[in-house]
Amino acid sequence: MSSHAEPRAEDPIARALARAEGVLPDQGPIGVFIHHNTLHAYQHLPFHEAVQTGASRAGAQPYLSLDAYRAAWARGRITERDVDTALRAFLGAEADAPAPLGLTQWTAWRTLLLEAVDVSDPAGLRYAIAEGLSPIARERGRWEAVVARVARGPHPAPTPEARPVRHRDLLMRLTAEDIDATVHPELVRLAAGFLDQGQAVDVLPGRERGFLAAVAGLYASGLGGPRHARAAATDLAALAPPWEATAATSASTSAHGILRDVLDTLAVPADEREEYILATALALPGWSGMFSRLERHPEERADAVLPVLAEFLAVRLMFERRAIEQLCAAHGLPTAWHELRARLPASAPVDPLEAALVLFALTGAAGLSADAITALDDATLRACWQLRAAATTVRRQQVFHEAYEGQYRRQTLNALAAHRTAALARREAARAEAQILFCIDEREESIRRAIEELGTGYETFGVAGFFGVAIDYQGLYDTTPAAHCPVVVVPDHEVHESPIPSELGWHELRQRLRARWNGFERAIGRGSRTLTGGAGLSFVLGPLAGVAAAGRVVAPRRTLALRDRLLARFVPRPATRLSALREEWSKQASSRGKPVGFSLQESTDRVIGVLRNIGLTSRFAPLVIVLGHGSTSLNNPHESAHDCGACGGRRGGANARLFAELANRPDVRAAARTRGIDIPDDTVFVGGLHDTADDKVQLYDLGAIPASHDARFEAVCVMLERARRESARERARRFDDAPLGLSAQEALEHVEARASHLGQPRPEYGHCTNAIAVVGRRALTRGLHLDRRAFLISYDPSQDDRNVVLERILAAVGPVGAGISLEYYFSSVDNGRFGCGTKLPHNVIGLLGVMNGHQGDLQTGLPLQMVELHEPMRLLLIVEATPEALLDVASRQAEVAELVTKEWVQLVSVDPTSGRMACFKSGEFHPYAPDADALPVVERSIDWHGRSREFLPPAQVRAALRENG
Repeated sequence: MSSHAEPRAEDPIARALARAEGVLPDQGPIGVFIHHNTLHAYQHLPFHEAVQTGASRAGAQPYLSLDAYRAAWARGRITERDVDTALRAFLGAEADAPAPLGLTQWTAWRTLLLEAVDVSDPAGLRYAIAEGLSPIARERGRWEAVVARVARGPHPAPTPEARPVRHRDLLMRLTAEDIDATVHPELVRLAAGFLDQGQAVDVLPGRERGFLAAVAGLYASGLGGPRHARAAATDLAALAPPWEATAATSASTSAHGILRDVLDTLAVPADEREEYILATALALPGWSGMFSRLERHPEERADAVLPVLAEFLAVRLMFERRAIEQLCAAHGLPTAWHELRARLPASAPVDPLEAALVLFALTGAAGLSADAITALDDATLRACWQLRAAATTVRRQQVFHEAYEGQYRRQTLNALAAHRTAALARREAARAEAQILFCIDEREESIRRAIEELGTGYETFGVAGFFGVAIDYQGLYDTTPAAHCPVVVVPDHEVHESPIPSELGWHELRQRLRARWNGFERAIGRGSRTLTGGAGLSFVLGPLAGVAAAGRVVAPRRTLALRDRLLARFVPRPATRLSALREEWSKQASSRGKPVGFSLQESTDRVIGVLRNIGLTSRFAPLVIVLGHGSTSLNNPHESAHDCGACGGRRGGANARLFAELANRPDVRAAARTRGIDIPDDTVFVGGLHDTADDKVQLYDLGAIPASHDARFEAVCVMLERARRESARERARRFDDAPLGLSAQEALEHVEARASHLGQPRPEYGHCTNAIAVVGRRALTRGLHLDRRAFLISYDPSQDDRNVVLERILAAVGPVGAGISLEYYFSSVDNGRFGCGTKLPHNVIGLLGVMNGHQGDLQTGLPLQMVELHEPMRLLLIVEATPEALLDVASRQAEVAELVTKEWVQLVSVDPTSGRMACFKSGEFHPYAPDADALPVVERSIDWHGRSREFLPPAQVRAALRENG
């Protein structure tokens, strides 16, 4: 029943389903949250056209509100220069053209931008004016003249209302009753039971036959339909017998037939069916999107599930048809589409208050008196209304947004230009004491800066956090392997973690205890859902559960530390090893047919690839620390959204450990030496994990460190301990419940407590500060305080004559960085539509995602608590390469070219030799001339960020620029 019939191009239903795959949310199960462009279906369009089209389709906002932009203007976040530049670019040659009242187009548009001419609370504004609480009251005479002149007419044309696409839209206007309120609760329960991935006690029976067949069978067994669509149960039950008898029936074909029959019954015209079906899918976008996602990604779904979007929509429309018929009958309305649409009343007129605000602002800019306003002729008034109609809300938001981004872009580029001379003048030692490889994640910017401030002999690098080893990884207690690599990559290899032979006894004991504990938890969970079991277990185990919960709230750090000590004392985790390298002749393969481990040549390729990418091909330090990252917190459904995107939404510790093991092997080094990279015999790689929630650093396989390195390793550990405390202190300033001025130790304790707190909605802020990506040598940014806003990607253009390395980096980093940036952008500008709202009412459902309450839509995007600090902007991608090199790469990388040419990212070229900058805009690079603004200089980072919770402009940190002598 899961086979698909090839849809005909002329079939509007097939076209609608194909379009729906693109515009529906593409978020997979929440356990592996992957950041992506929310409006991925529109990425082929220029940015502003795409966000306006996509937001309109979703009923969402494409930008921040005008009030938010005006507030940014008032506090100096947007300057007069930024507004003027953005507005002139938007108007082009029309900027100096005449406008009504003797104004120019530029002056008139600027007035409508900066003046509050949009009414969000008409009654409140009228009261404020009448009581003298509004600035308008200071010019009461002119205001009264404006009101009187507007009243005489001519009046503005009515604003067209959104065109109704579904019966529900029409019925909402005609009856104020919502059929979705009838359909959604029943549909959500069915979908949750069908798609469940292990949370539900009982799933939808027969789900291996597909959604339509399973639902039909359920209603055939006697289940009643929704209260206002009872007949739908009979309709669905009638489908059950032939479906059960005919295994070869195509679910897709049957669903298409049902959709067609319902639309025929409702008399929806053929030329409107495509939009009707698409709007139906978007009425419950989270669940529709999950059906679509799992239909296309079988690796993400439960084994028994056969999801087909067409089936989900077929069941939905069968409910809708009966709900429409019942509601129309109750109100004496026809169900036929054209007849029902004919009942719509005319559009509502424009509120005269809004018209008065527009005229008041424009006449104020023109300097007109009350008498002059009274004397305005009708033609002038009509021209004012035409101007206002042209200066739509979304167009003014677009201008404001360009100004918002422009201010930050200018500030950042000026800082980079001013910093370049001092940074490049710094002398490097022949050999560093230690080199630390981090993920490119912008959350690592603060700890990298802290390391470089603490010791002149330390160097840091940024590389995509899967460290070039794309693997299906199965940890010691994992039941199945999971991909640890970017989502666009399909791993060819598996790597397994297993206990070392001497630890097998502990491992087997731990396994038995884990199995018994998990069985106990499952039994308790099932028992608590029964009538008597719930009461009994609450009486017996309730006090113990209450004590444990109280500990996680009152003393989270101590409770977690106690648990860890008990586990380490009684059931310690055994020492383990990875199946990293296999012999060239080995045919060892996993149960899924993939080779387990890498051959010598494959290992060498990956080690060399990463080292060449970051420019670390000589001057190896005695210790090279490779740190993946992840995030650990309690009661946080979106925890994986804080993990490593380059590892497919998983923790990068396994990749770091694997890379270090491969790089330490003598045979890999010997092979690398024949290919031009000589890793000294005394260089030791150490893998580890940096937890971005509690700033803990864990290092692996310490037994591989020779005794000759003990003192040096101890010094590095001390440095990392200090650096993580400084990083925690910089992070803590963003939390309102952390007092400013905390010591490094106090800040560390604070972030550790947040990560282990049972009721903490903000264990960390994730990527909420992301704004820039810098691809280039560390000298470009070392010693520059970038406020944890920069993805830092190591790249040495002097070692890349043919742009091969640049192409590899941009092909990986461009989509990943843009995906993170755009997910945060959309979840910020409209958290209710593109995000998932506040965490507080969220319930995890089916291990698929979260929903509000118990019968809502699957909430996609990011919760409010992850984006409330974010400044939504497109990623500022700064690359140390010539414009010619960047255009060369774009000519071969379609996705990079799309992101750049359609301006989903803001691309800036920095010439590696001269430092000249050029910004890509409107299809070509334009030279950028930095302002001569003074760059703030401080001794240490804490001197810059220690007393502020706000976003900070860049500053130069002298301690990180001391010469490495």
